[in-house]
Amino acid sequence: MKILFLTPDVPFPADQGAKIRNLALIRAAAAHHQVDLVSFGNGSSGRGSFERGSFERGSSGHGSSGADPEGPLQKIVRRLAVVPAPPARPMLTRVWGLFFGTLPDLALRLESAAFVDALQEMVQGQRYDVVQIEGLEMMAYLPVVRALIPKAAVIYDAHNAEMSLQRSMFQVEFREPGRWHAAFYSFAQWSKLGSYERITMNDSDMVLSVSEADLAKLRGRRTVPELVPNAVDPAAIEYREPAQVAGRRLFFVGPADYRPNADAIRWFIAAVLPQLRKLLPDVELRLAGRGTERFTAPGVEGLGHVEDAHAELRRADAFVAPIRMGGGTRFKILEAMAAGVPVVSTPLGVGGIAVESGQHALVASSPQDFARAVHRLLTDRPYARQLSEEARRLVEARYAWNKVTPGYLRLLAQARRAAK
Repeated sequence: MKILFLTPDVPFPADQGAKIRNLALIRAAAAHHQVDLVSFGNGSSGRGSFERGSFERGSSGHGSSGADPEGPLQKIVRRLAVVPAPPARPMLTRVWGLFFGTLPDLALRLESAAFVDALQEMVQGQRYDVVQIEGLEMMAYLPVVRALIPKAAVIYDAHNAEMSLQRSMFQVEFREPGRWHAAFYSFAQWSKLGSYERITMNDSDMVLSVSEADLAKLRGRRTVPELVPNAVDPAAIEYREPAQVAGRRLFFVGPADYRPNADAIRWFIAAVLPQLRKLLPDVELRLAGRGTERFTAPGVEGLGHVEDAHAELRRADAFVAPIRMGGGTRFKILEAMAAGVPVVSTPLGVGGIAVESGQHALVASSPQDFARAVHRLLTDRPYARQLSEEARRLVEARYAWNKVTPGYLRLLAQARRAAK
C-alpha cells in the first residue's frame, strides 16, 4: 500500500507532542507500507528555515537541508518534500478575518502556494491508496488532495477537538480581565471552528481521535472517529524509583507561547505556589520550554528551551500539570508516568488518560487541594513510590506505541478498503 502523509512540521526531532505522534504513526506505517511525506519546515519548532527540496531513500540525500540525510526520516520514508512554512499573517489581516471572515484563523495559518506545488510534484506518476493529513490546520489542503488523487482514502488525524479547545480557553480567560483579548479571540473562533471541523470531518473517509475524551467531543459528525491513543515508548524511557528522602523539586515542561501552558504556569505561580510555600518554604519549581525564562518568582526558575528535557525530568521529585484549558492527551504526563516521576494534575491535565486519582497520580482542582497533593507526594515518599509504580504499569499496558500501532495499521487497511 502507498501512503502519503501531510504534516505541519518535519517530525524530527520529535520534541513536541504533535511531532511525537506524527513520527510514531509514520514509522508504524512505513514498517509495512511505502510511505512518502510532504511537510512544512521551520514551523512552530523555531529551528530555522528549510530549503525547498526532497530526497528519495537510497539517494545521495540532496535537497532539503532541514531533513538531515543522516537522520532517521531518510531510513523511514521513501520520498520527502519539505517546504518553508509561510510567514505569520499580518495582525490587521487576522483581525479583519475575526470580524468578517468565514474561515477560522487555524484554516489559514499554513496557506502556501509552495506547498501545493510540492504536493503536485510528489503525487505526479504515483497512485496513493491513503493520504493521512495531520491536524486541522493541514486540512486546508484536502480539496487539493481530492483533486490530485481522487481515488485515495483520506484520513484526518484530529490531534485536538479544536472547537472544544477554544471553548475551554474562552471559559478560563473570560474570568480574568487581563486576558479578555485572548478570550475574545477564542470566542470569535469558536463557532467558525465548529463549522469547519464538521465540514472537514464529513469530507474525510476516516477520522482519528487521540483519546476517548476527544472522541466524545467529535461525535455527532457523519464520519464517526476511530480511537488511536497518544502513546510513548516505555522501553526508551528509563524508570527510576522516587528517592526515599523528602523532596523539594517540582518540574513542568511545555512551550510558554502555547496558551494552555502559559495559563498553567501563571495559575500555579499565583494561586498554588503561595499555598504550597506555607507547607514547604523551600520548594522549587523548574520550568522548561520555549518562553518559560520570562516567568520569575521566589523558588521558580524558568530554564527556557533545554536540549534534554528528560534529564530535567529525572531530577524532579514530582511533576506538576496545572492545566486549566486545552484538549487531547499530554505526552509530558505519559512521559513522567513512564519515568517514575509522580504526577499531580488537574482533571483536565490528565484528560484522555485512564488515570485514577490516588492510584496512578493525584488529581486536584482548587489551589488548596493542588498544594496539599504536591505536599503529600514530596513528603510521603513510600506513597509517591507506590503511585509511580502503578503509573508505569498503566503506561506499559495502555499507552505504549507497541500496543497502539497494531490497531492503527488495521484502520489503514480498513480505510483503503472503504475507499474502493
